[in-house]
Amino acid sequence: MIHNEEFINEFVEEAETHLQMVENGLLAMDEGSRDKENINNVFRSIHSIKGTAGFFGLEKIVELAHVMENILGELRNDKIEPTAEMVDLLLNGNDSLKEMVDDVFNSAGYDVDDLINNMTNILKGENVCDVSSKDEIITSVDTQELVTKISKAQLEQIEQAKKHGHYLYKVKIGINRDIGAKEISPVLFFKKIQSVGEIVDSYTDISDVESIDSVMDSDVYFSFVFTTVLEKNLLPIALDIDSDSVEELDFGEALNKEIQSSEKLEKSKSVNSSETTDDKEDALVINTGDTIVSDHETDVILDNNENNEVSDLILKKSSTTAVVEDSVRVHVSLLNDLLNLASEMVLGRNQLLRNIEEYRKSIVGLDAILQNIDRVTTELQEKIMQTRMQPVGNVFNKMPRVIRDLSKKLGKEVDLNIEGSHVELDKSIIESLSDPLTHLIRNAVDHGLETPDQRKKVNKSTVGQVDLKAYHESGYVHIDIIDDGAGIDSERIKKKAIDKGLINEVDLKNMNEQEILQLLMMPGFSTADQITDVSGRGVGMDVVKTNIEKLGGTIEIKTILGEGTTFRMILPLTLAIIPSLIVEVSQFKFALPQVNLQEMVRLKEGDESKKIEYVHNAQVLRLRGKLLPIVDLGEVLGLRSFKEKEVNKEFDGITRILVLKVGSKRFGLVVDSIYDEEEILVKPLPKYFKNCQCYSGVTIMGDGKTAMILDPEGIVNKASLRFMDEQVKASEAEVDDQLNELKELQNMLIFKCSGDETFGIDLSLVSRVEEITKNDIDKVGNKEYIQYRGDALRVVRPENYLPVSKKDHSPEKLYVIIPKLVKNPIGIIIEKIHDTMMTSIHLNQEDIKGRGLLGSTILNNKIVLLVNIYELFEMVSPEEYENESLKNRSGEKTILLAEDTPFFARLTKNYLEWAGYNVLLTENGEQALEVLKEKPVDLVLSDIQMPVMDGLDLVRSIRKNAKLNELPVIALTSMTSDKDKQLGMQAGFDYYEFKLDKASILYTLKKALSKEVK
Repeated sequence: MIHNEEFINEFVEEAETHLQMVENGLLAMDEGSRDKENINNVFRSIHSIKGTAGFFGLEKIVELAHVMENILGELRNDKIEPTAEMVDLLLNGNDSLKEMVDDVFNSAGYDVDDLINNMTNILKGENVCDVSSKDEIITSVDTQELVTKISKAQLEQIEQAKKHGHYLYKVKIGINRDIGAKEISPVLFFKKIQSVGEIVDSYTDISDVESIDSVMDSDVYFSFVFTTVLEKNLLPIALDIDSDSVEELDFGEALNKEIQSSEKLEKSKSVNSSETTDDKEDALVINTGDTIVSDHETDVILDNNENNEVSDLILKKSSTTAVVEDSVRVHVSLLNDLLNLASEMVLGRNQLLRNIEEYRKSIVGLDAILQNIDRVTTELQEKIMQTRMQPVGNVFNKMPRVIRDLSKKLGKEVDLNIEGSHVELDKSIIESLSDPLTHLIRNAVDHGLETPDQRKKVNKSTVGQVDLKAYHESGYVHIDIIDDGAGIDSERIKKKAIDKGLINEVDLKNMNEQEILQLLMMPGFSTADQITDVSGRGVGMDVVKTNIEKLGGTIEIKTILGEGTTFRMILPLTLAIIPSLIVEVSQFKFALPQVNLQEMVRLKEGDESKKIEYVHNAQVLRLRGKLLPIVDLGEVLGLRSFKEKEVNKEFDGITRILVLKVGSKRFGLVVDSIYDEEEILVKPLPKYFKNCQCYSGVTIMGDGKTAMILDPEGIVNKASLRFMDEQVKASEAEVDDQLNELKELQNMLIFKCSGDETFGIDLSLVSRVEEITKNDIDKVGNKEYIQYRGDALRVVRPENYLPVSKKDHSPEKLYVIIPKLVKNPIGIIIEKIHDTMMTSIHLNQEDIKGRGLLGSTILNNKIVLLVNIYELFEMVSPEEYENESLKNRSGEKTILLAEDTPFFARLTKNYLEWAGYNVLLTENGEQALEVLKEKPVDLVLSDIQMPVMDGLDLVRSIRKNAKLNELPVIALTSMTSDKDKQLGMQAGFDYYEFKLDKASILYTLKKALSKEVK
């Protein structure tokens, strides 16, 4: 038998969920909502709490929920109108229910009499309908006497039940006999009752119960009056109780007799004997899957079905699915244990794969086993992590109440907008998020928003706006708290900081805008002129920052004076297992969280076009026209100086830089070597490392050695990196946003071959993917073939031609990529399909090079090699493609290619040069026009969507220029609809080509250069 405490805990968890729904519904009513469904939902939640609490004899909870139910019943029936006073009272009642539920074992000691009396007074002050209209329902009972026993709302409920052909029963169940002995929790039993009918009233006899612990051990009886469509012989089957527990009541004299004889009415308090109202749900709940059928819908059902059909249906359902649940409650400690075990399994998997690597080739079948272990371990770890993920709405849902109470206290009008409640975070992060988030919300209302009078003076709406948003970005969850208030005056911050002695004037002069705003996070700092009990006590913001950093996150501040402020919390999804990149400095290995990694840059010694420069004695790299601050990891960790690296005998002449992003800050981190990516188990730092800013934890790698986990934010602080002012960053961000909007997204197929590398191909180049077995492959000489659509199709393994790793094994199941847009298709054999994704490719052409590769990119925190299938096929059949190249050569012709996407630019440039053309490359139309002014060009190939100046404006400018208007211009785009083509031709293009169709493009080029225009 399940312990009593488990039943109580289940009730507490269920009640907490209902109470949160009640609070949300009441807040909606407070904002003026008259939505009937909202009131019904609040009523149902209170009704469920009252009913289940009755099982345990929690009288105080039942009494308070009962009178709240009375008020909600009158609201639902439009007998009274909601007022601010009423909503306040109901919210206070909900708070009291929360307190009693949280302290359920001592709930009997709570004093709720004042609340109950105040609620009763509200009902007394309303004009409730006369009960005399109910005489036809209960015919032989004195009306006034019955009012002292049963509320008028209950009489209405009984009347509706009779109209719909329901039966009325009194059911008496033993807590121990009918619930405990059958090992079903009271919460589930109450749900079962609600699934087949409607409770009119209930009572639990606890006269023999000494404490809540003895509820399940005592023969305590729970009695309830119940309406349902079930006949008397079916109800015991539906509820799984003895038939002698059910007694049918007459809608007239029998009802009066039974109810007056119940213990509840003999012991009822004065508050329950007053002329208050009580109403149950208008909806008769019939279990029809996920559907709740209302009264009028039930009426139709009963009219259109014979009684025996209804009985058969309900009998069948109650006997098979009455208590089927789609979820099960699991203790958090068990989930924590599972997570720890999964983490250790990941560590063991890493060690196994590393130590047994040399035997993969020599032992037949071993590699397939290792792959399966790898896959299952990863999936198991991911699924266990998912069980700990919870929506941020669990925290966000508490904020409307905070806003409401604060706005009333401060005399401000505030509108709260919540977005992204569905975004999920690890349970441990969610639990630690409530306090800092509440503090920031309080700050926004107290310090951020002006009073209505102040807002009027600056032509703002008297209603202040607070936005609470959660969203994913770069592998982190961002939570923004935005207000449209007065903003933060940086000059005032400076003055306060100096007055409090937190900083001297010399240091202050060297600080940028963001660093000044970060002073708000220093202990003891406050801009408030007057300390209040809301916020501004000089403590709190430093605690917020500390708490967020403990979670592995950061907090940023953005403000515009007079317009508002944004506090942004940037949090990791989880704290347990993270993908990382293993790097080495001075023969020490470190783990770098891949979520911070944007790209990798390799600098060759002597390359003047790309080198580390010095600006005010600080190292910077000019990367794509922007200065990137540089930090040498060995130097910041005190392992060596940068100059020592340059004179090191082991220095290979290549400087490796990892471009990292922390919030809105980007910087380059110099390391000696870059190893493989690895999922690592995060262990907390030992206490003697707590003050080391550069580390966030420690891990054990696959080779069994320990490695420190780098903290990019701490490295920024330790190195005292200086970034641009917020205004400059804001303008750059705006430009970047515009550029990102114009970037063409690519649908990529991500896959693996036999080696360790991950590859990507644009899906526009893929006709289909066929699943085969290794026995489907036939060999002719040293070439491999499969049967495809009745013909022999040659297939190749990319790892045999590309500069990547490969294994000699071959799993049973394989896949073949069938390409399109190539003259002589060849199938590409792969071993595993990872994913397909629509994304914008940031192409890195420097670090990973080789024929058949366009370069590399980072997708989902993994390095992906992008395959150039045209070059791959040239390597497979060099003679055939050599002849094809000679056919396409048109002498020394110069092509101007305008393409902003590096992936497409590299691919197109490659096959144009293969065909013998000289190629000039530009990123937008404006650059193309500048080149046309300076250099002779035979033809222009232009993308349509580009930043600064798009392809349509480029061709229009060319046609308007007298010197250039005869120049052949071909549109090269992925926008291939008839409408797009028509717009392009109207703008002045000579031809319109799909950018990945190599054969068609080369043919059109040849035709255009031969002056066969249009």
